[in-house]
Amino acid sequence: MDLSFGHRLNSVMDRQDRVIGQTLHFVSGQFAGQDIRVELQELQKAEIGRKYARVDRRPLDPPPVVLLRLFRVYDADTERQREEEILDHSHIGLTAIQNIGILCMVDLFPVPEPALCNPLLFSSSTKVPSVECSQDLRHHLERFTFFPLYPFSSHVPPGVPDIPCPLPPRQNLLCRAPSLPREDVVYRLGNHFITESSKLTAALVGEKYVEPVLVRYEGRKVLVFVFGDLAVQREGHFILRYRVFDVFSHISPGMCCPVQAELYGGPFQVYSSRDFPGLSASTELTKTLSKYCIRLVKRDVARLSQKRRKQDGDDEERAA
Repeated sequence: MDLSFGHRLNSVMDRQDRVIGQTLHFVSGQFAGQDIRVELQELQKAEIGRKYARVDRRPLDPPPVVLLRLFRVYDADTERQREEEILDHSHIGLTAIQNIGILCMVDLFPVPEPALCNPLLFSSSTKVPSVECSQDLRHHLERFTFFPLYPFSSHVPPGVPDIPCPLPPRQNLLCRAPSLPREDVVYRLGNHFITESSKLTAALVGEKYVEPVLVRYEGRKVLVFVFGDLAVQREGHFILRYRVFDVFSHISPGMCCPVQAELYGGPFQVYSSRDFPGLSASTELTKTLSKYCIRLVKRDVARLSQKRRKQDGDDEERAA
């Protein structure tokens, strides 16, 4: 790659990262002339998944659901700055928001098994702040872990036999954090650093980009992103990163479609077909969303695997 081009690309990415979650002034699109701030909230996280296979594709369950919150900011960057959430009953309500062009994308990151993490540290999740190096920081980092670069590609060139990808080395690739924080640390989950270079988005199969839908939730209309067709090609523990942007809204002539907000979701586990324990009955939120013509798998009762049914039967016999 040309170094000058690479430098320009990194500069653009750095500018994009700086605006995530901030108040943005739009010069075009449906928010032209307005200052808008965007938030995401995970209403429902995936709990379980079965490793993707072409003959037996099962999406993550329950389907991840993310709430989109829009705030109109007045007198931005002044002492009088205030903001108002755009609700259905506001002057320009959610029903007037054009969802065409608003997209939420997902990235996949591996995380350690909860048993390998300090339970006190694992209970906290936060963005990693920029900190100065010190002896206290180095001592603190000794308790942290990270995954190194995860090279992965699901693309098979034409004419090349389709050989199943081997399972990735799992926790043996877990590394202790160095004395200095890695430059590409983007998030902290308990005592584990999540790095951009460990991203496994190529292992996701299905709809990785979805538009919001207007539904009624807890007595009011809201915009939500529903990922009802998302599977993973690998086993292990993972989290999703949600990022939202509007392809028709620009904040400056030289910078279009910035990531307006991002959110790191809760952890879930993907099993092999042999070890998959089965699926629980659909959540109330999933059942509600299925009424809005959203493509979802709805179950009124749990569906246990044969192995799980046999184990439950043996437990009942021993109890008797």
